[in-house]
Amino acid sequence: MLGLDEQTLERRSLARNEVLFRQGDKVSAIYFVEAGRLRLERQTFDGRSLVVGTTSAGSFFVEAALFADIFHCDAVATEPSQVRTYPKSAVLNALRADPANAMSFVSLVAHQVIELRHRIEIMKVRSAKERVMLYLNLNAGPDGRTVDLRSQIQDIASELGLTREVLYRTLASLEQTGAIERAGARILLKKSFGS
Repeated sequence: MLGLDEQTLERRSLARNEVLFRQGDKVSAIYFVEAGRLRLERQTFDGRSLVVGTTSAGSFFVEAALFADIFHCDAVATEPSQVRTYPKSAVLNALRADPANAMSFVSLVAHQVIELRHRIEIMKVRSAKERVMLYLNLNAGPDGRTVDLRSQIQDIASELGLTREVLYRTLASLEQTGAIERAGARILLKKSFGS
């Protein structure tokens, strides 16, 4: 990826709950999650932890940091994980040198902006039930009905601005009313949002 020799790139293994970097650390690289999952969290002014997002295996992580001096969040492994390190200067040079790589990277970042806009839309919904249904609809697979939860429940709850308990109760209520069917980390939508 990006025309860099992946064999020469540093790899780092992280244990569950191990920190990759902290809010305020100098940006020297971006990362590709090879295995596991990482969570971005930010400390709010009142000391609470806010989950900004999660990234699963097979995805780049913190691409926007290429254009920042410091990280604006903490990165924490939610499970045993491995990341590949892409040095900031090497990535920027590769993007400058190859327009096709640059366009591919811009596309990746543009899709992240779309996802962030969806998250803002979700956070504007007042009802927990409607917020969860909108989240499920926006995260449904190609069939429009199947949602594979890619994050742990507490991370999804935090992303939705709910407590874990409220999310569990809301999912149980949606299942009881026939709106969804649950099987482990897979949810089948029986009704669409707003119906």
